[in-house]
Amino acid sequence: MKKSAVGSVFALLLISAVVLPVFLSSYQWPGTARDHLELKGVEESGATNLVSAIYLGYRAYDTLGETIVLLVAVTGTIGILKKAGAVIEDRHSFALPGEMRRANYMRTHLLEAVTSKLGPIVLLFGFYVMLYGHLSPGGGFQGGVVVASGIVFLALGSSGNASSALIRQDILGRIEAVAFLMLLILSISGIFTGEGFLDNPLKHYSSLPAAFIIVLNIIIGLKVGAGIGVMCIIMLGKE
Repeated sequence: MKKSAVGSVFALLLISAVVLPVFLSSYQWPGTARDHLELKGVEESGATNLVSAIYLGYRAYDTLGETIVLLVAVTGTIGILKKAGAVIEDRHSFALPGEMRRANYMRTHLLEAVTSKLGPIVLLFGFYVMLYGHLSPGGGFQGGVVVASGIVFLALGSSGNASSALIRQDILGRIEAVAFLMLLILSISGIFTGEGFLDNPLKHYSSLPAAFIIVLNIIIGLKVGAGIGVMCIIMLGKE
Protein backbone atom coordinates (compact mmCIF):
# COMPACT_ATOMS: atom_id res chain seq x y z
CA MET A 1 0.00 0.00 0.00
CA LYS A 2 2.86 2.36 0.90
CA LYS A 3 4.66 1.62 -2.38
CA SER A 4 1.48 2.34 -4.32
CA ALA A 5 1.03 5.71 -2.56
CA VAL A 6 4.65 6.69 -3.17
CA GLY A 7 4.32 5.73 -6.83
CA SER A 8 1.14 7.79 -7.20
CA VAL A 9 2.74 10.85 -5.61
CA PHE A 10 5.83 10.50 -7.79
CA ALA A 11 3.70 10.18 -10.95
CA LEU A 12 1.67 13.26 -9.96
CA LEU A 13 4.82 15.31 -9.35
CA LEU A 14 6.31 14.18 -12.66
CA ILE A 15 3.16 15.08 -14.59
CA SER A 16 2.99 18.46 -12.84
CA ALA A 17 6.62 19.20 -13.71
CA VAL A 18 5.89 18.55 -17.38
CA VAL A 19 2.42 20.10 -17.73
CA LEU A 20 2.44 23.13 -15.42
CA PRO A 21 5.18 25.07 -17.28
CA VAL A 22 3.08 24.86 -20.43
CA PHE A 23 0.09 26.54 -18.78
CA LEU A 24 2.01 28.98 -16.60
CA SER A 25 4.31 30.22 -19.36
CA SER A 26 3.59 33.63 -20.88
CA TYR A 27 5.21 32.62 -24.17
CA GLN A 28 2.99 33.28 -27.17
CA TRP A 29 1.89 30.09 -28.88
CA PRO A 30 2.72 29.94 -32.61
CA GLY A 31 -0.37 30.74 -34.62
CA THR A 32 0.77 30.31 -38.24
CA ALA A 33 -0.51 26.76 -38.65
CA ARG A 34 -3.68 27.56 -36.70
CA ASP A 35 -4.45 30.60 -38.84
CA HIS A 36 -3.78 28.68 -42.05
CA LEU A 37 -6.15 25.88 -41.01
CA GLU A 38 -8.81 28.38 -40.04
CA LEU A 39 -8.63 30.23 -43.35
CA LYS A 40 -7.74 27.48 -45.85
CA GLY A 41 -8.43 24.15 -44.14
CA VAL A 42 -11.96 23.58 -45.42
CA GLU A 43 -11.15 24.91 -48.89
CA GLU A 44 -8.06 22.73 -49.34
CA SER A 45 -9.40 19.51 -47.86
CA GLY A 46 -13.17 19.79 -48.20
CA ALA A 47 -13.51 18.50 -44.63
CA THR A 48 -15.54 20.57 -42.19
CA ASN A 49 -13.98 18.57 -39.37
CA LEU A 50 -10.46 20.00 -39.40
CA VAL A 51 -9.19 17.12 -37.26
CA SER A 52 -9.83 14.79 -40.21
CA ALA A 53 -8.24 17.33 -42.53
CA ILE A 54 -5.09 17.22 -40.40
CA TYR A 55 -4.62 13.49 -39.88
CA LEU A 56 -5.71 12.51 -43.41
CA GLY A 57 -4.21 15.49 -45.19
CA TYR A 58 -1.60 17.72 -43.65
CA ARG A 59 -0.25 14.99 -41.33
CA ALA A 60 -1.09 11.90 -43.37
CA TYR A 61 2.42 10.54 -42.86
CA ASP A 62 1.65 10.15 -39.16
CA THR A 63 -1.58 8.33 -39.96
CA LEU A 64 0.17 5.89 -42.28
CA GLY A 65 2.73 5.24 -39.56
CA GLU A 66 -0.02 4.65 -37.00
CA THR A 67 -1.69 2.06 -39.22
CA ILE A 68 1.64 0.25 -39.60
CA VAL A 69 2.19 0.33 -35.83
CA LEU A 70 -1.32 -1.04 -35.29
CA LEU A 71 -0.69 -3.80 -37.84
CA VAL A 72 2.52 -4.84 -36.09
CA ALA A 73 0.88 -4.68 -32.65
CA VAL A 74 -2.12 -6.77 -33.72
CA THR A 75 0.14 -9.30 -35.48
CA GLY A 76 2.32 -9.68 -32.39
CA THR A 77 -0.67 -9.99 -30.08
CA ILE A 78 -2.31 -12.60 -32.30
CA GLY A 79 0.94 -14.57 -32.40
CA ILE A 80 1.15 -14.59 -28.60
CA LEU A 81 -2.52 -15.54 -28.20
CA LYS A 82 -2.24 -18.32 -30.77
CA LYS A 83 0.73 -19.78 -28.92
CA ALA A 84 -0.75 -19.38 -25.44
CA GLY A 85 -4.25 -20.51 -26.38
CA ALA A 86 -7.57 -18.80 -25.71
CA VAL A 87 -7.63 -16.41 -22.78
CA ILE A 88 -11.09 -17.47 -21.67
CA GLU A 89 -11.21 -20.96 -20.21
CA ASP A 90 -14.28 -23.14 -20.23
CA ARG A 91 -14.85 -23.71 -16.51
CA HIS A 92 -18.60 -23.52 -16.04
CA SER A 93 -21.59 -23.68 -18.29
CA PHE A 94 -25.08 -22.25 -18.15
CA ALA A 95 -26.09 -24.33 -21.16
CA LEU A 96 -29.11 -26.60 -20.81
CA PRO A 97 -28.56 -30.37 -20.87
CA GLY A 98 -28.32 -31.67 -24.41
CA GLU A 99 -27.86 -28.22 -25.89
CA MET A 100 -25.58 -28.31 -28.93
CA ARG A 101 -23.13 -25.57 -28.11
CA ARG A 102 -19.71 -25.24 -26.57
CA ALA A 103 -19.75 -24.76 -22.82
CA ASN A 104 -18.57 -21.33 -21.77
CA TYR A 105 -19.06 -19.60 -18.44
CA MET A 106 -19.62 -16.25 -20.19
CA ARG A 107 -22.41 -17.62 -22.34
CA THR A 108 -26.03 -17.32 -21.27
CA HIS A 109 -29.28 -17.19 -23.19
CA LEU A 110 -29.80 -13.56 -22.19
CA LEU A 111 -26.30 -12.60 -23.32
CA GLU A 112 -26.81 -14.28 -26.68
CA ALA A 113 -30.20 -12.66 -27.20
CA VAL A 114 -28.98 -9.15 -26.37
CA THR A 115 -25.62 -9.19 -28.15
CA SER A 116 -26.96 -10.81 -31.31
CA LYS A 117 -29.43 -7.92 -31.67
CA LEU A 118 -26.98 -5.19 -30.68
CA GLY A 119 -24.20 -6.41 -32.98
CA PRO A 120 -25.69 -5.22 -36.31
CA ILE A 121 -26.72 -1.89 -34.74
CA VAL A 122 -23.21 -1.26 -33.44
CA LEU A 123 -21.74 -2.19 -36.84
CA LEU A 124 -24.09 0.26 -38.56
CA PHE A 125 -23.12 3.02 -36.15
CA GLY A 126 -19.44 2.26 -36.76
CA PHE A 127 -19.87 2.77 -40.50
CA TYR A 128 -21.77 5.99 -39.81
CA VAL A 129 -18.82 7.27 -37.76
CA MET A 130 -16.50 6.41 -40.67
CA LEU A 131 -18.62 7.98 -43.40
CA TYR A 132 -19.28 11.25 -41.60
CA GLY A 133 -15.88 11.71 -39.99
CA HIS A 134 -15.09 14.59 -42.37
CA LEU A 135 -18.13 16.53 -41.12
CA SER A 136 -18.35 15.70 -37.43
CA PRO A 137 -16.21 14.09 -34.72
CA GLY A 138 -15.27 10.61 -35.85
CA GLY A 139 -13.35 9.01 -38.68
CA GLY A 140 -11.62 5.78 -39.57
CA PHE A 141 -9.92 5.00 -36.28
CA GLN A 142 -12.95 5.78 -34.13
CA GLY A 143 -15.35 4.02 -36.49
CA GLY A 144 -13.04 1.02 -36.71
CA VAL A 145 -13.06 0.56 -32.95
CA VAL A 146 -16.87 0.74 -32.95
CA VAL A 147 -16.98 -1.86 -35.75
CA ALA A 148 -14.67 -4.11 -33.73
CA SER A 149 -17.10 -3.78 -30.81
CA GLY A 150 -19.92 -4.88 -33.11
CA ILE A 151 -17.88 -7.90 -34.19
CA VAL A 152 -17.38 -8.85 -30.53
CA PHE A 153 -21.13 -8.56 -29.95
CA LEU A 154 -21.78 -10.87 -32.91
CA ALA A 155 -19.26 -13.35 -31.55
CA LEU A 156 -20.86 -13.33 -28.10
CA GLY A 157 -24.31 -13.68 -29.67
CA SER A 158 -23.49 -16.71 -31.80
CA SER A 159 -24.71 -20.04 -30.43
CA GLY A 160 -24.12 -23.59 -31.48
CA ASN A 161 -22.96 -23.92 -35.06
CA ALA A 162 -24.71 -20.73 -36.16
CA SER A 163 -22.18 -17.97 -36.71
CA SER A 164 -21.68 -14.91 -38.88
CA ALA A 165 -18.96 -14.74 -41.51
CA LEU A 166 -17.81 -11.54 -39.79
CA ILE A 167 -16.52 -13.50 -36.80
CA ARG A 168 -14.33 -15.84 -38.85
CA GLN A 169 -10.63 -15.21 -38.36
CA ASP A 170 -9.70 -15.92 -41.98
CA ILE A 171 -12.25 -13.46 -43.39
CA LEU A 172 -11.29 -10.71 -40.94
CA GLY A 173 -7.62 -11.28 -41.74
CA ARG A 174 -8.30 -10.91 -45.47
CA ILE A 175 -10.30 -7.73 -44.90
CA GLU A 176 -7.45 -6.18 -42.94
CA ALA A 177 -4.85 -7.20 -45.54
CA VAL A 178 -6.89 -5.84 -48.46
CA ALA A 179 -7.65 -2.60 -46.59
CA PHE A 180 -3.97 -2.04 -45.85
CA LEU A 181 -3.07 -2.73 -49.49
CA MET A 182 -5.71 -0.24 -50.66
CA LEU A 183 -4.34 2.32 -48.20
CA LEU A 184 -0.88 1.96 -49.72
CA ILE A 185 -2.27 2.26 -53.26
CA LEU A 186 -4.20 5.41 -52.36
CA SER A 187 -1.09 6.81 -50.70
CA ILE A 188 0.81 6.78 -54.00
CA SER A 189 -2.17 7.72 -56.18
CA GLY A 190 -1.38 11.42 -55.84
CA ILE A 191 1.98 10.89 -57.54
CA PHE A 192 0.28 9.92 -60.80
CA THR A 193 -1.79 13.12 -60.81
CA GLY A 194 1.20 15.36 -60.13
CA GLU A 195 0.29 16.08 -56.51
CA GLY A 196 2.69 14.00 -54.43
CA PHE A 197 2.84 11.10 -51.99
CA LEU A 198 -0.24 11.00 -49.73
CA ASP A 199 -1.67 14.09 -51.44
CA ASN A 200 -5.31 14.27 -52.49
CA PRO A 201 -5.46 13.27 -56.19
CA LEU A 202 -9.03 14.60 -56.46
CA LYS A 203 -8.19 18.05 -55.16
CA HIS A 204 -8.60 19.78 -58.53
CA TYR A 205 -10.79 17.27 -60.38
CA SER A 206 -13.76 16.56 -58.15
CA SER A 207 -16.81 18.54 -57.14
CA LEU A 208 -16.46 16.80 -53.79
CA PRO A 209 -12.96 17.58 -52.48
CA ALA A 210 -13.59 15.52 -49.36
CA ALA A 211 -14.13 12.32 -51.38
CA PHE A 212 -10.52 11.27 -50.85
CA ILE A 213 -10.81 11.75 -47.08
CA ILE A 214 -14.08 9.79 -47.01
CA VAL A 215 -12.48 6.86 -48.85
CA LEU A 216 -9.46 6.95 -46.55
CA ASN A 217 -11.71 6.96 -43.49
CA ILE A 218 -13.59 3.90 -44.77
CA ILE A 219 -10.40 1.99 -45.57
CA ILE A 220 -8.74 2.84 -42.26
CA GLY A 221 -11.95 1.95 -40.43
CA LEU A 222 -12.13 -1.46 -42.11
CA LYS A 223 -8.49 -2.13 -41.31
CA VAL A 224 -8.78 -1.08 -37.67
CA GLY A 225 -12.09 -2.89 -37.18
CA ALA A 226 -10.90 -6.13 -38.75
CA GLY A 227 -7.56 -6.07 -36.95
CA ILE A 228 -8.92 -5.43 -33.47
CA GLY A 229 -11.92 -7.67 -34.20
CA VAL A 230 -9.84 -10.72 -35.11
CA MET A 231 -7.70 -10.17 -32.01
CA CYS A 232 -10.82 -10.15 -29.82
CA ILE A 233 -12.21 -13.23 -31.59
CA ILE A 234 -9.03 -15.15 -30.76
CA MET A 235 -9.21 -13.97 -27.14
CA LEU A 236 -12.79 -15.28 -26.97
CA GLY A 237 -11.57 -18.68 -28.17
CA LYS A 238 -13.50 -18.59 -31.44
CA GLU A 239 -12.18 -20.64 -34.34
